[in-house]
Amino acid sequence: MERLSNHSFEQLDIDRIALLEIQTNEQSEMALKRAAQRIRCNVRRTDVVLLLDTACTIVLPETPFIGTQAVAKRIYTLLADIEYELQILCGLAAWTLLLNLQMRQALVVANKEVEAVSGLLQSTEQLSQGMEALPYLAFLASYPSHRLLNLFPYDLALLHRCVPVGAERGVLTLATCQRLHQEAILHFQEVTQREIFQVRCESGIIEEVLHYWQSAVLV
Repeated sequence: MERLSNHSFEQLDIDRIALLEIQTNEQSEMALKRAAQRIRCNVRRTDVVLLLDTACTIVLPETPFIGTQAVAKRIYTLLADIEYELQILCGLAAWTLLLNLQMRQALVVANKEVEAVSGLLQSTEQLSQGMEALPYLAFLASYPSHRLLNLFPYDLALLHRCVPVGAERGVLTLATCQRLHQEAILHFQEVTQREIFQVRCESGIIEEVLHYWQSAVLV
């Protein structure tokens, strides 16, 4: 990662700059660093993601307040395993904080989008082949219990199109119609404090359980 002190912000319009500041505690500092990488992949190329101690700051140039709110909602699921406080700063307040971060030499989270696309092209075939190796779940005899669904965040299930279908001896079984990347698996293990076991199924099963989950459990 490079330092923010190497960046120039002379071209930014102070009146149209916004910041999302995510503050956490020392216990969540490492988790925040991992989340920062996920955030970097979910914002625009022109946005800057910064790290300094227990804070992650997203710089959103040319972004009105309502647009900043939309970004905050979008990254909510990326912070599921972290205790944090989030605030939105705009205009002069955002500019002042940005200069402070620059003076303190905050770290700029690298934009690995190009590398990720390249890696995705190489790994798609491997994931497709690996999918065949997973145990096949042909049908569900009944919907997962409320207790089982509570072991896994709904937001993550919705984002990754996977659902919990079993839990035993510290292992949570997830049904998916597309094999999950290792990064996602590691994230799930952090969130649930359980090992993750995958089974494959048709997409219709995933959509049916997600619909049941939302209508019968979350209301």
